[in-house]
Amino acid sequence: MGVVIKQSFWGTAIAYVGVIVGYVNTLYFRAEYLTLEEIGLFTLVTAHAMMISPLSSFGTASSYIKFFPSFQGADRHRLFSLLLLLAFLGNATILSLGFFFQDLIAARYQDTAPTYLNFLFITGIVMCSNSLFELFFSYSRSIMKVLFPSFLKDVYLRLGALLMVVGYAFHWWSFDWAVYGLALVYAFGFVLLLLQLILKHGFRFNFSTRALAKGWGRQIIRYGAYAMLLAGSFAFYNNASYDQVTTFLGPEALGVFQTCFFIGVIVEMPRRNMAKVVGPIISTSIAQNDQTELKSIYQRSSITMSVLGMLLLIGIISNLPDLFRFIPKGEEFCRGYWVVIFICLAKLFFMLSSFSAEIISYSAHYRYNLFFQATGAVLLVLFNHLLIPIWGINGAAVAFLSATVIYLSLGVAFVKQQYNMYPITWSHFKLLGISVVVSAVAFLFQLDGHPVLVIFLRSVLTTVIFVPLVYYFKVSADFNRLGDLALQRLIGKK
Repeated sequence: MGVVIKQSFWGTAIAYVGVIVGYVNTLYFRAEYLTLEEIGLFTLVTAHAMMISPLSSFGTASSYIKFFPSFQGADRHRLFSLLLLLAFLGNATILSLGFFFQDLIAARYQDTAPTYLNFLFITGIVMCSNSLFELFFSYSRSIMKVLFPSFLKDVYLRLGALLMVVGYAFHWWSFDWAVYGLALVYAFGFVLLLLQLILKHGFRFNFSTRALAKGWGRQIIRYGAYAMLLAGSFAFYNNASYDQVTTFLGPEALGVFQTCFFIGVIVEMPRRNMAKVVGPIISTSIAQNDQTELKSIYQRSSITMSVLGMLLLIGIISNLPDLFRFIPKGEEFCRGYWVVIFICLAKLFFMLSSFSAEIISYSAHYRYNLFFQATGAVLLVLFNHLLIPIWGINGAAVAFLSATVIYLSLGVAFVKQQYNMYPITWSHFKLLGISVVVSAVAFLFQLDGHPVLVIFLRSVLTTVIFVPLVYYFKVSADFNRLGDLALQRLIGKK
């Protein structure tokens, strides 16, 4: 457990460093040195690669995590090598399809984003590099050596993207070469991970896989297809709006949409780290059929994440006008004011729905997750198609919020049917009342001054009102437990 705790601690620290780098790049360097069209093109290259790589890898990363416990010694290297061959085959298939259908792809972007056609091959390189990186990352996870690959994924790739923008800003290279540099960044990240596994952890290829393929091939392909569809629908859901905004409105609109979308994602950050801790507990509770513990985790997680998410949402929305005054090109990004609000609400609903998806994943009904996720992806495409022509980027944000609420509600309803429990409690209504009061105070707090100073003062005011109210009305038992511990330590020091 010591290794797990150590890796979890440093993994969380690395993730937050990556988030900081990402926000510095998005809200300052890209906004300052790239045009809105260039921001959109930068986004589209990686968005398409992330959408396609789960399909091109054929679910091999998840398959290795699934099957490696069934093998020992050299057989694990044979399993990995077999999956690597499948990943190569998947990538080659996708690249071939892209080559044969390049005229159709060109027709899709010819009117709104013709410049993107010059970077299609960069999307292909990033796609291949990412799919192979994820496969080798799964090997690192199997031997519990995740810090270096986590650093590469969360920090190195963001620093590399930032370097491309900085180099363009200082005229070290053109914008085209800045985009080409993304391919080098992703490819080099994969090479670094491969070298680390070979030199430090004794990784070896073993392509004597005929017997293994004969005995396990059907199971691996069946599970790989499921994992591919699940990961693919999730990646599609997270990136489809970028593609549709571009095809309807062009890369300049995507530049505004992506930047404002990125601001709204802050609301969901606490959930990402809590999931790493809660996941194993949920799995154990389901395995032991401990309904009481499962219900407690389900409801406590919902209210605790909702407290954190609501505080972040109030802080973001109340400070948004001052944030737009501060960041470069804020007068143009303010067109996405409602995008930020709708994305914040969508991410808050993720928090509110708790870990329904994780509960389904660890149960015997795990395949329903694929149905719910695919339903969300299909609805998102349909809503975007209907709403973007009417409301522009705001329509894309409404589409994302609507699809999110529907597909998460399906998961919540399924958990209710199977386990007779619901994430919403009376505490959520107390939180709503507190949030209305604090929001009113935050919006009424107006000062003339530097936007950073105003944002800081308003955030402090919001926190010092919100936190004591949540504690006093006992909204979250976990929150109050932490508050009691902090007060005890404070009194003890005195």
